Amino acid sequence: MKYYIQKLIQSIESLDIKNNIITLDNINYIIQQKKITSFVKKLGAYFTEQKLATVTVNTFSKQITHNSIILDPTCGTGNLLIEASRCLQITSHLSSTLKQWGETLWGYDIHSEFIEITKLNLIIEALRRGAILDCSIHQGCNFLHNILLIDAMQISDIQVKKVTHLLMNPPFLQINSPQKNYWKKGKVNSAGIFLDHYLRILPKNCEIVAILPDILRSGSRYQLFRSFVSSHLIGNCHIWGRFSNTADIDVFILSGKKNYSTKHIQWTKPIKKNTLSLSEKYNVRIGPLVAYRDKCEGKDYPYFHSKNCKNWTIITKITERRAFKGKVIQPPCILIKRTSSPSDKFRAAAVLINLKEPIAVENHLIVVTPKDHTFKSCQYLFKILSTQQTNDFLNDQIRTRHLTVNAIKSIPL
Repeated sequence: MKYYIQKLIQSIESLDIKNNIITLDNINYIIQQKKITSFVKKLGAYFTEQKLATVTVNTFSKQITHNSIILDPTCGTGNLLIEASRCLQITSHLSSTLKQWGETLWGYDIHSEFIEITKLNLIIEALRRGAILDCSIHQGCNFLHNILLIDAMQISDIQVKKVTHLLMNPPFLQINSPQKNYWKKGKVNSAGIFLDHYLRILPKNCEIVAILPDILRSGSRYQLFRSFVSSHLIGNCHIWGRFSNTADIDVFILSGKKNYSTKHIQWTKPIKKNTLSLSEKYNVRIGPLVAYRDKCEGKDYPYFHSKNCKNWTIITKITERRAFKGKVIQPPCILIKRTSSPSDKFRAAAVLINLKEPIAVENHLIVVTPKDHTFKSCQYLFKILSTQQTNDFLNDQIRTRHLTVNAIKSIPL
């Protein structure tokens, strides 16, 4: 990391960047090399690529000017602040440009290296746009005095009362729940905690744009989070898709204005009225057998797990058996693989089990049994699961790497 900072300073001092096009993707590439990549990964940090940064900043409904106060409370290496700076004018000299930007651009991070890199990247951006170098790099960094080494979660409403625009791409780590307000015990995504905090302290009518992991939009555990956001933000969400080529996680852009609201944010496309959902004709549950926990004891049953379930086959012969004391499933039934990505050809990859004896099903499979217990109903659903309409529906409902029971239950028939 220190090597990268030294290279940036050398580039600035030699002015070899003035006639080159510097993009966020160039910066990200350097940062994500070797040891820097592993360091960043531990932080749950994902650096915003150029296209996503541009779309995010352009999502603000209120124009950014020199009278704005733009805050990124988890600024990392400053990619979103760099993009925001492109909405600001430059003066003829670097010092006067940075003095103006220093009043408008605010950023926080808990890693000193990131704060240093953010300031240096903003200096590079000003020089690239034509500002004349008339001060030392140290002086230039000092002009950006609102980019600070601070824990964003320790900030109070008094400290952000002047903020007009909030940009956020918070860490996506799994952390212990704060167990206050609506947050229940267990692990939760840190991005939700960050957004929750700032929705509580930002001034009324502050513009907000946040890049967030899809689990916050679609996960059943985050229903209360979504209700809280809907009540404090007049806005909407836009599905972006995979964050980047180097980060296999899907995200969405949440945007709006801080204000108390009775209008529900549309997190997913509404299901048409009078549409029959899968749960009305089928029972859905997670496979009961947990391989690492359940001992091989009890009666012997046909055993199904992800590796012995070849997609879109109808299984009529037993290939594997296992002793099990727990809940077993009576076929006919459909088994859907829980591991699923929006990039897969089929989101609900499945097999149809047509055996006469009960089966033991591992918990990486979702079990769907028809309420009328017929093979015909299984065949009907089998065809529906393989359609593009089902793919499109699930990709709107949930873009995490695991399907949920609720998502399967809501599939239109």
